[in-house]
Amino acid sequence: MESLTVGSHRLVHLDLKGAPPKITYLAQLFPLLRDWGATGLLIEWEDTFPYVRDLAVLGSNGPSCPAGAYTIEEARELLKLAGDAGLAVVPLVQTIGHLEFVLKHDKWRALREVEAYPSSMCPSHPEALSLATTLIKQVVEFHPDIQYLHIGADEVWHMGLCPACSRRIETNKCGRPQLFLEHVVAVAQYVREAFPSLRVIMWDDMLRTVDASVLLEFNLGRYVELMVWHYTPAECFQLTPELWDKYSSVFDSIWVATAFKGATGSCQLLPVIQHHLSNHEHWLRVLSREVSKFQHFRGVALTGWSRYDHYATLCELLPVSIPSLVLCLKVWLAGAYSGDLHISVAKDLGYMDTPLLLNPYPRPQPVPQQLSFPGWKVRVGVEWFTNLRLKYRSIVESDQVETWFNSWQIQNGFTNPMQIESLIPAFTDLLFELASLEGYMRVHLEDVLYTPAVEELIGTLVEPLRARLRQLKKDAEAQMLLGARVRGYDTVI
Repeated sequence: MESLTVGSHRLVHLDLKGAPPKITYLAQLFPLLRDWGATGLLIEWEDTFPYVRDLAVLGSNGPSCPAGAYTIEEARELLKLAGDAGLAVVPLVQTIGHLEFVLKHDKWRALREVEAYPSSMCPSHPEALSLATTLIKQVVEFHPDIQYLHIGADEVWHMGLCPACSRRIETNKCGRPQLFLEHVVAVAQYVREAFPSLRVIMWDDMLRTVDASVLLEFNLGRYVELMVWHYTPAECFQLTPELWDKYSSVFDSIWVATAFKGATGSCQLLPVIQHHLSNHEHWLRVLSREVSKFQHFRGVALTGWSRYDHYATLCELLPVSIPSLVLCLKVWLAGAYSGDLHISVAKDLGYMDTPLLLNPYPRPQPVPQQLSFPGWKVRVGVEWFTNLRLKYRSIVESDQVETWFNSWQIQNGFTNPMQIESLIPAFTDLLFELASLEGYMRVHLEDVLYTPAVEELIGTLVEPLRARLRQLKKDAEAQMLLGARVRGYDTVI
């Protein structure tokens, strides 16, 4: 077990798309990641990387800079901070799927597999390989002294659908998988030729249904190391022994990927730590059975997804998820979860007066007043918001509102003041608390995130509640002035 945990890489995944942390925050975080047990970072830059020349429109050097994209100086400082903290860096560059950040631009729209959908690139397009290799070249050349490059290649939702791909499927030997494999091998061959010292990693999910004979025919194991991802808890874990037999017949080296956040719901706000601990513990059990089939176990990437895709809303923020990350790292190193391990981590993170809950739901729950990890006040703000949102729903979606103050009743002026009078102070109190929460969150989010991400979060979480409450309060006050009337009473008269 020690060779799995201590004697291998433990990469913390930074999913930067659309909401990168400020460099000042990462300067506090990186040394602690090393102390907590991480050996490196899997950095998914996406649209936050400072691309140049033909790709400048994608990042901070473009005419319309994406929200919070790093400048060249900031990106260099990020890498320096990682190096100073003793964290190896593995950049992740998507090369066929999850390319919304590129294919949303008119310049590359023609490379979409399905014209209406920007997620997947057509591998038959004559410019597809050139785009992938240009992305790789700029990212790799920016990263000194790296040993690994991750080329993504997961969740290619659309493939073999355009006319060019359909024609290739009709005439090739292996059908749709051949389109994918030819593209991936071409990308990996480029990396081998352009950067001979680099080892290439790719996600495994697109290979799960491909026969071993096909993978061997394309000699995929010669070009890439596989990172097998699975984010479910033990009771839902579905990677079969047969899958490991297949992979071990093709690949000498294997990585795995767990999740410490971003895997329990596309708009989740607080990590369900219990879920993530179960995922890590079961991975250790699976590896204890299966890893001997491979010559090398390279390590684990603890993924922390920020969005489910480029257009999705933000899910759990990194500062909010630090307790989950630390517990998962410690469980991986220890080989199992224990009460003593939990108590030790909770104490180190400052959980003295309130418990570190493995499941933060149902709400409400006590909100910590003082913690001791970078960005803890953001976690306090999010916990406060989840409590307040429950209070909001208990009033706005209450039987009282549905029975005596629904939209039809308001529209027709058919309300009973006795039933709505008590709602006005309830709406007022919620608005007051919401304003206090917004002020708190803005101050502390600005310590961690750039302004565009802060505005997105406030606009997504706070503003809809405020707009609804203001309208309800205005309608309630108008109905009180109107008094109980016959149905359809004209308020203008």
